[in-house]
Amino acid sequence: MSSKFTKKCTLFFNCAILLIGTVSANGQAGKLDRTFGVGGIATKQSVITQLTNSFAVGTVAIQSDGKIVVAGGVPGSNGFTVPAVLRFLSNGGLDTSFGAKGVAVPPNRFGSYGAAAIQPDGKIVVGTSGISSVNGEVDRFTSTGKLDSSFGSNGAVTFKLSSVSGIALQPDGRILADVQSLIEGKSQVARLLANGSIDTSFGMNGFALPPGGTGALEVLANGDILVFGNLISHLTSSGAIVVDFGVNGQLMAPNGGHALAANGDILAAGTLVSDPAVPSAGFAAFAYQSVGIGDPAFGKNGGVSTPLTNFPSITVAGMGLESSGSIVELGTASSRTLGAFGLVRYTSQGQLDTGFGSGGTVTTSFGNTSIPIASAIAIQSDDKIVVAGTVLTNILHGQFNTDLVVARYLGK
Repeated sequence: MSSKFTKKCTLFFNCAILLIGTVSANGQAGKLDRTFGVGGIATKQSVITQLTNSFAVGTVAIQSDGKIVVAGGVPGSNGFTVPAVLRFLSNGGLDTSFGAKGVAVPPNRFGSYGAAAIQPDGKIVVGTSGISSVNGEVDRFTSTGKLDSSFGSNGAVTFKLSSVSGIALQPDGRILADVQSLIEGKSQVARLLANGSIDTSFGMNGFALPPGGTGALEVLANGDILVFGNLISHLTSSGAIVVDFGVNGQLMAPNGGHALAANGDILAAGTLVSDPAVPSAGFAAFAYQSVGIGDPAFGKNGGVSTPLTNFPSITVAGMGLESSGSIVELGTASSRTLGAFGLVRYTSQGQLDTGFGSGGTVTTSFGNTSIPIASAIAIQSDDKIVVAGTVLTNILHGQFNTDLVVARYLGK
């Protein structure tokens, strides 16, 4: 494929974004941030012929200096996706001072990073999701994109026959990892010391077994841990179950739940059928008091649901909190003929924020030939909203062109 043709396709892709772009009201909140990338969108392209060799996005995180870290997988020369961390500048350009021209890839690995956390010293902790691999790992990179040799074995801690899909940091710097066995189906939370050693003072010999399974991890201000799996579980900072939370330490999770956050109350994101007569899944947010019961002051009886016009299906990818306490949810919005990134914003009281986008929602499409998948969301300190995902198109001679997409929206 000639570079000239690829540049033309890139121009076509960017123009399609600008023309189709974001549906928004007259207010600024919810509009694409034109100071980022091209019209609010930053992309990284790869021309491929097989779907096993494609971009994958696991998570996105914001550094204290405003740089954007995307952890996931990139196309490898071996025909498979390999785990990688990419870092973007605050203007949307790749940070060429990080890794190799903006991309850090560990040697001799397969799969994708599914979770990440940034330490106060700028080091990046990531977990491999185990795709195309039999072992899950927690890797740590320096702030310049090199594997941290002071962590584990040459920068990696390996969990055999497992997948690592959640990473969180406790206030004392210890690292929590969601470890799911690929053979036994057992889900555990492991705790690592700063050097990568298993912290045997946590749970039972370094592992806690939440009764509701694992997935997303959230550390509360007091060091306690919320675990979002099939159920929401509450653990003490040392890995014991908080039996006074919910029912025996656990409570029901919303349908399609994918993310959780804490803002006094416990907030959970998911989907909810809004019209049984015409089944369609809308965004949903739920609030629970710290003891694990629904907060009746939030939304309606503790929850709120919002469908998207023309998009009967929502797959929630994550949620974030703005400085005002407003809640932003991200998901993949889809119908039989069209897909889009979807956003909804609620006030801290669980009311749809009609000053955001078009009546509280935003959708960003990428052309009729694309299949977008929204994967992760992060909120900057200035309340701008960063989302990451992929767009699969077939504009290149009938082959597939998969693009990593990072978009930034105004929060105010």
